[in-house]
Amino acid sequence: MESKRLWPLGLFGGLLLALSGASFAQAPTLDPASIAQEIETARLEVPKAVTLQRVKLGAGPALLTLEGKLVPASPVGGKVAEMVFLGKGKIELTPPDEVEAGQLELFTGARKVSETFDRAVLVFGLDRAVDALLRRPAATLDPQETQEAQAAYERWKKGPERELVGVPGALWADALGDPAASGLFAARFHSEDLGDFLYLFDPNSREQVTLGRFEPIEASEREKRKIARRIAREQRRGRLIGVELDDLGQFDTWLSMSQKGKAGLAPGAENFEPLLYKLDIDIDDRKASIAGTATITLEPSIPGARTFRLRLHRDYEVQKIESKGVALPTFRAGGEILGLLPETVAAGQTVEVVVQYRGEALQEVDRAIALADTDGWYPHVGDIDRARYEASFRWPKKYKLLAPGHRVDGGEKPDGRAWEKRVLDRRTFGYTFEIGKYAIETRQIGHVALTLAFDPEGRVLEREVKKEIGDTIAEALGYFEEKFGPYPSDELTVVTSPRAFSQSMAGFITLSDLMMLDLGVWNLFVGLEDRRTVIAHELAHQWWGHQVGWESYRDAWLSEALANYSAVVYHRDLIEKDEEKKKRDDEIRFGPMTGWQAALTTELADGRAVESIGPVVLGTRLFSSHANDAYEPIVYRKGALIFDMLGRGFGRDGFPKILAQVAKVVDGRSISTEGFFDLVERISGVDLAAFERRFVRGTGLPEVYYSYRTTKTDEGKWQVQGEAKVRTPYHFRHRLVATPVGLDVQRERLDAIAEVDELWLIVPVQISFYDPARDEGKKKPKKGEAPEPNATLNGHLRLSGAKSPIDIPIDFEPRRFWLDKEERVFGRFFDESRNPKRMLYYQALDDVASGDIAGANATLDRALAAKLYEGREEDNPHDDPELAARRLDGRIHLARCRLLLDEGRENEAEAELETARKGLRGALSGWVAEESRVIEARIASRRGDFERVYKLLRKAVLKSGEVDSAEGAVLLAAAAKKTGHLDQYEKAVEVAKEANADLSALEVGK
Repeated sequence: MESKRLWPLGLFGGLLLALSGASFAQAPTLDPASIAQEIETARLEVPKAVTLQRVKLGAGPALLTLEGKLVPASPVGGKVAEMVFLGKGKIELTPPDEVEAGQLELFTGARKVSETFDRAVLVFGLDRAVDALLRRPAATLDPQETQEAQAAYERWKKGPERELVGVPGALWADALGDPAASGLFAARFHSEDLGDFLYLFDPNSREQVTLGRFEPIEASEREKRKIARRIAREQRRGRLIGVELDDLGQFDTWLSMSQKGKAGLAPGAENFEPLLYKLDIDIDDRKASIAGTATITLEPSIPGARTFRLRLHRDYEVQKIESKGVALPTFRAGGEILGLLPETVAAGQTVEVVVQYRGEALQEVDRAIALADTDGWYPHVGDIDRARYEASFRWPKKYKLLAPGHRVDGGEKPDGRAWEKRVLDRRTFGYTFEIGKYAIETRQIGHVALTLAFDPEGRVLEREVKKEIGDTIAEALGYFEEKFGPYPSDELTVVTSPRAFSQSMAGFITLSDLMMLDLGVWNLFVGLEDRRTVIAHELAHQWWGHQVGWESYRDAWLSEALANYSAVVYHRDLIEKDEEKKKRDDEIRFGPMTGWQAALTTELADGRAVESIGPVVLGTRLFSSHANDAYEPIVYRKGALIFDMLGRGFGRDGFPKILAQVAKVVDGRSISTEGFFDLVERISGVDLAAFERRFVRGTGLPEVYYSYRTTKTDEGKWQVQGEAKVRTPYHFRHRLVATPVGLDVQRERLDAIAEVDELWLIVPVQISFYDPARDEGKKKPKKGEAPEPNATLNGHLRLSGAKSPIDIPIDFEPRRFWLDKEERVFGRFFDESRNPKRMLYYQALDDVASGDIAGANATLDRALAAKLYEGREEDNPHDDPELAARRLDGRIHLARCRLLLDEGRENEAEAELETARKGLRGALSGWVAEESRVIEARIASRRGDFERVYKLLRKAVLKSGEVDSAEGAVLLAAAAKKTGHLDQYEKAVEVAKEANADLSALEVGK
């Protein structure tokens, strides 16, 4: 998978001053090592500070306004690039679309950037722009300002952000005169509301604009000491070189976009892309290391570029980088290595770069060895990084080595070591190998020669399991060839490995030993997926990921979602319908979509569902401080559901035919999300713009409430009639407000789906009925009893807009009616006819959230009077219906408490809360306990009893986690400030601000 690239190669293309037409003179010949030393030892030159008055800068699409003092750092290669600003500044930026506006709102609470700052570190590259700034009137800094400026620059130099956005390498390349390295603008701002955040404009990046923040690792002091000791231990072994504790964390991307030109958004590109990797690898098992030479054929993407960027795990030592036998100047920062070619490479020409390196690559796992990093063991180049491979290996002959591609030569060296050369003659995105003491099996599956290799740890897999692995590969291969077209090779190697993850490279699949286990009933507890669908998923990547690649991190979801969808349909077509295959594991094996609703609807601290963190096209940006586990449920599960919905729309046979055409047309190239849907539209003739906008680029899991009745027609047949209503999920933004004597929290409802009227779903329908003709020899029901259903009518219903009618004819009397019984649609379905009390309660919550007090009160009255359950007694899922009804009534009373508080009726709310707690006796835990505690705290806060609020929420919010809500944090922040508990106040404010709560009421009268 590809991550968001934050390692630019250039300095400045979009900085607009009153200057234009800036030219770049050829830099004098400079010593690369001296330049690197100047970057390392750079310091502020306070006596050279200048005054800025109403200066406006255009940095890409962002507008900066500066009024204050600017302090330059010492020059690098004779050029000043880094500066510190103190004063009044402002940055303004408008997102390009709804996706980016939604992300900006998620992290900052606003859909546009209009943020003031009091200090900043700025990195410039346009020499004339820098000269113009430094010709401003001189400024004098007082001692405090001097200290602030120097502290800001030292934090910038020592912190992880400077290296993260590639500033040291950009300074180095620009000083050495690379004309393509002249377009970056970088800044770290400090604002009172948002704290420190980064802005980056790099014309050579695919998406030139990035706004966000580095979030350091969250750990206690004790945990930090343990991590520091672990880092030191690894560094003694030659790993994690250069890593410090403060480097650990993650980058939250608030906004990312391409630069806007006359023709719209225009992506940038990496300076070079690879055409061919020639890898020569010597493996030393005694040192668990490899010594490698990578000869990489590069083609330029940017005219006139001389700088190329290598990515290699920071633990590997680079011994030499050369081209045409001449050593090249290089600059390394962590896993990033910049090299400078002696001359530019013309369009249509290529250049070879040779990299010699070594490092500890292998790790021992019990009796097996394995690559510690299956992708980072050789240097990579480029943004798309799809190339052909020639790989030669030498290794101790006691092991067997397996790798992708066709074996063209091999044998034994005079020193007794084994050797082999392999060629992978189609462009793909990665290469790997496996080494160990394998048990090898071979099979011929049609035109495909299959090699199966089981590692020593795989001995825990019984013979029957190994046979099933081979049989599944053979069956799934045939199935996918029938659906998607020929497997694009005549060889396939599958290796089991002692890792926690499985992986698919072109013609080469690694299966995790752990994921191949079957623990029986324990699968339920550890969430172990059916190994057959794991195999099917990895095999499907041969089409979706290799034959059809992706262009950027926004498109990588196509690979994972289509592979998961392929595993889903394989399971349905070949496992679910085969009683022999499914009988042993109906209840104990998970499928690829098991638990998708729970995974997507898990509530986060700010009240959002995981699914609302962002759409599938955000890819790895879904890993963030808001939800570090959102990627898998959104990309894998929601993504598969998106394609499953298309499958129902185009038909069981129609959609695979479309996908086969896609694979045939793209064949060996990469495609964007837009390109994929355009191609599907051309093949099918169906306009998918609304579908793509809603499900691919939008968020929000629709909630469908349906009710129905059955009637007999005059012709003696039957009719199922009713209505399905679509509601949008929502969350709240909280705001602290003043009451006559205290403080309270108001909630603003934020809908997850903006336009329900545009929504459409194709939903599976099931109707059970009794057919006398099928009741051969079965026991007849007792007199007065209805016979058990013995048949099911299956079909599909299209729901469109906020309301859709249900009108389905059937020959026999319907017994039960379901929409999406097996949870295969991207939505949640609730049968109002079956659970009237609960459905009315949900409707009342919706009314409360919408501020419809009269409607909510009326619905709550109906909910209290309604029956818990409609239907046959034996179908009732509750062991104790009376207890279940009493507890649900308790929740209904809690909802009424909120209404009363919103109307300012504290005494009545207090009485209602007591009634609710009586009904909830024995069930005051989890969400119910949280709601009860927050409501009690609201009552006390409205009355000005902040000591009571503090006692109620202090432990729950900050220690036990019982109250995991923004509302509780807002109330605690107010109470802690009012009672003088300032440490607790700071912690509560941090929790509240992460949820974008408004605490400005605390500043009134300060």
